Amino acid sequence: MFNKIYKGSSYSRPQLAELWGYASFHAIARGVITPKNMNEIILFVTEEKQSFQAQYQDRLCEGVLFWEGPTDHFAEQRMIDAATSGDEIHLFHRERHHSDFTYFGLLALTSYQLHTVKPSSFVFQII
Repeated sequence: MFNKIYKGSSYSRPQLAELWGYASFHAIARGVITPKNMNEIILFVTEEKQSFQAQYQDRLCEGVLFWEGPTDHFAEQRMIDAATSGDEIHLFHRERHHSDFTYFGLLALTSYQLHTVKPSSFVFQII
């Protein structure tokens, strides 16, 4: 899945959908993607979101991603277990909505706080 994706390169969702064989970019329109029958968890992180979107407090600083998970808590346990389960967590990041995402590569989870009534908090290190 990542054989044509390069660290430091930028991609739009439609480009990635085509590279990955999806019929449309809508298949990868969420912030967390877990492709079927794959060992990848893909994060699409936008720091400055559109005003109508949930305003998660996400920040990439000096190789460390501070990230709030989605309110539906999708794939949180899978991310927590990634180091022992063989799952890989990949980061696509952009500063502002409607711009392309830059691929930063693999992440390692360094800490987290799970919540039920608000987004959980995660800290990842780019590896």
